[in-house]
Amino acid sequence: MLGQLFRRIYIRPPEPIPSEHRRLLLLVGAAMFIAAYDVNIYGMASRQIQASFAIPEGDIGRVIVVFRLGMIPALFLAYLADVIGRRSLLMLTLAGASVATIWTAFAQTLPEFLAAQTLARVCIYTEEMLCVVVIAEEFSERTRGWAIGQLGALGALGAGGAALMFGFVSLLPFGWRAIYVIGAIPLLWLLWARRALPETKRFQERAAHGGKTNPLLSLIRNYPGRLALVVGVAATYAFAMASTVTLFSAFLQKTHGWLPWQVTVLTLGAGFVAILGNTVAGTLSDQYGRKTVLATCAIVSAAGYALFFGWAEGWWLVLLWTVSLFTFMATDILIASLGAELFPTSHRTFAASIRFFASLTGGSIGLLVEAEVFRLTGSHGQAIATMTLAAPLCLIPIWFLPEPAKKTLEEIAAERS
Repeated sequence: MLGQLFRRIYIRPPEPIPSEHRRLLLLVGAAMFIAAYDVNIYGMASRQIQASFAIPEGDIGRVIVVFRLGMIPALFLAYLADVIGRRSLLMLTLAGASVATIWTAFAQTLPEFLAAQTLARVCIYTEEMLCVVVIAEEFSERTRGWAIGQLGALGALGAGGAALMFGFVSLLPFGWRAIYVIGAIPLLWLLWARRALPETKRFQERAAHGGKTNPLLSLIRNYPGRLALVVGVAATYAFAMASTVTLFSAFLQKTHGWLPWQVTVLTLGAGFVAILGNTVAGTLSDQYGRKTVLATCAIVSAAGYALFFGWAEGWWLVLLWTVSLFTFMATDILIASLGAELFPTSHRTFAASIRFFASLTGGSIGLLVEAEVFRLTGSHGQAIATMTLAAPLCLIPIWFLPEPAKKTLEEIAAERS
């Protein structure tokens, strides 16, 4: 009875959506699934990859900072998406991600592994930004939050897929390399399935009316204050939380003596709850506002992770990780939605890319700071718990942002000449 009520209220869309929108959500959301799978492999198998390339203990997080340099060319690709269209970039980056993932599996040296994963991140980051933009532009104001929540749910499902494969890392031939090869297979399928993917109607209308602008100049002239606030939210939260998901697998194995299969079971169980969390957060944000739901989830996730890394033992680890991942992924997708909803079509993707860049930059700085705190404390758990104390600062810029729920994109951010 309760399950049926929950499904009716939160899993189903608030109103019927056209079949073409369902297909669009599948084709776009599949990329979120695969992207989350690919990105989470390093976090899950960091100890195995560390052993393969002799990476020092204190440099595990620094490797991710190198990967994130891929965001710099991703900014340029996002800029192009506002000039030549979303579809072309979606196809280009999907093909690049396929090649880079296969290259990663066969990398023989650490520099080669870093190069392959950096290229993969260039393509994956661009895909993630475009996915949210495409859904925001195509869905109505009554279902937009729900649809974006579905993207987050598919991302959580992809993270669960990475965890599932990691459970077999000791059994698979070639270990962690096989996990990357398996991840390349759905990328190739999706490239074929997307061949008839249309351009978004809003971009077509913008192009048909001769709306050619410089996305960078348009953004700086028209919405600089709004951009600064979104950057503040994204960078602050990422700074505080970057080490949590990235290092939790190594933390459980080293600090608490967990085996890989135990980490997999926890990740799958918590990931299932997180899938529901994204859907619930998206639907609730349509009803009660993005800002209210976002602020609540940010506080709960920060408190949960602080206790998980700094205090928990036994079953408390399971409970706190589940709650924290639930609210963390909900926060992440709602921050992404702000980057897409609060800006007009002429520079929506570029604004979303700057938001994404702010998240990665804040997260990279957070990882570097965590490495220094680790050197002082000798414990990744204490270092990560300390970092989470900065998360509530993201509530300050949230307060000053406009509320995008229940409004059309044109009402939220009108085009300005």
